[in-house]
Amino acid sequence: MGGKNDGACANPKQIKTDVDCRAARPKFDNGAWSPAKISDVTGGWLYLFVTPDVSRPGNAASKLWRMDYRFHGRQKTYSIGPYGNGRDGTFSLADARRERDKAKDLLKEGKDPSIEKQLDKHKQAAARPFAQWADEWLAKKKVEKVKRGRIVAVRDPKTVEVLELRVGYVKARFGKLCRQDIKRPDVLAFMRSYEAEGRLETRDRVRSIGEQICDYADVEGDGYNPFRNLNGQMIANISTPRPGVTEPRDVTRVFKLISAPWTRARFGDVVGLALRFNALTIPRPGMVNEMEWGEVDWDAKRWTVPAPKMKTGWDHVVPLSRQALAILRSVQKLTGHRRYAFSCSKDAPLSNNTLNKRLRLLGIDTKTDHCAHGFRTTFSTLSHHEEIKDAKAWDGDVVELQLAHLDNSTVEGLYKKHGPLALIGSRTKLMQHWADRIDHWLDPKKVMPIKGGAQA
Repeated sequence: MGGKNDGACANPKQIKTDVDCRAARPKFDNGAWSPAKISDVTGGWLYLFVTPDVSRPGNAASKLWRMDYRFHGRQKTYSIGPYGNGRDGTFSLADARRERDKAKDLLKEGKDPSIEKQLDKHKQAAARPFAQWADEWLAKKKVEKVKRGRIVAVRDPKTVEVLELRVGYVKARFGKLCRQDIKRPDVLAFMRSYEAEGRLETRDRVRSIGEQICDYADVEGDGYNPFRNLNGQMIANISTPRPGVTEPRDVTRVFKLISAPWTRARFGDVVGLALRFNALTIPRPGMVNEMEWGEVDWDAKRWTVPAPKMKTGWDHVVPLSRQALAILRSVQKLTGHRRYAFSCSKDAPLSNNTLNKRLRLLGIDTKTDHCAHGFRTTFSTLSHHEEIKDAKAWDGDVVELQLAHLDNSTVEGLYKKHGPLALIGSRTKLMQHWADRIDHWLDPKKVMPIKGGAQA
């Protein structure tokens, strides 16, 4: 055996009782541990397959009941399951012998026990109610967030809360039914109940969740999914671009409104500061709502939005202009002891509608005139079209990178090659120039510096 070993010596030659099963160990041969195959004393090709634990030499990593057999002239192995006390999917010695006997009966009937086991699993899966699949799918979605084929993080609590709510809508209607019993007309009727209330966005999201759950439940691979391909029979949900001002007069009007003191402000007007910071840094508004102090690098003058919060699934670096830093210093006096920078009465992110609500209170129509997301439209349009001495002021890739628009293959290539700091020098100049432009709109007397090297 290449050396005396207590674990190897203790191995039973055959399995007679559960005591032998518990004592079974991997075998030690030629100075190394390897799997042991210990036959059952009652025969019938049943054996316990014991694999070694590489982290603990001499111990078993797993003990699996197996049975070798021949079917149509081919040698095959039937996997019964792990050894245990008979609970939680494990098999005791008595259980394994019963399973072996069942397999032998199937062979006498000309059936392959391995295939029959798979068919039985499929039947059990098909009989599971939709609610069970929905709960299992939701449990998986709670712990992973996938972007561009990568699991980037655990989902944040707010996203999970919304997901649970929408899964609940589908379960309430179809939870007791099996996937195959959910019929297309019933799903359409369910979708039209949302249409009758004018909730087209909710309808589309609920339908998408139902489709994903049915795909998850399709272990047989039959492709049946009553939630799929319903667009032709539903009211079209024509999405309209989120409004953002782009004309000089309108831009000046909006920036003057958000910069004016708010007489009804509470707690130092954190909301107003968040709105101005959003306009200066042009992220998606949700990123400002959930901004944490730990994301700010004061020395580098940068704010890094971590991948889990990003639509792209990658970290996003925002260079902070002098004006943006000044706002953060003001906010730090109010919330510096908290986790979230822009938090009001408690240490929690601003709600999704907070910034738009402030715009409406300022008299701005967020559906037709300008919304919090619209600052990105303003920035994009004006930066792409700005000219200095009859030439484009900014390379389009610089603008798109700062907006975290990675749909363009060139921009995505830059990001993949250089990471979050791609073209950071030009982006830093761009963001300072943008802040200076805002100052100029607020006070035309202020000279707006145009520094060399604006073109990337």
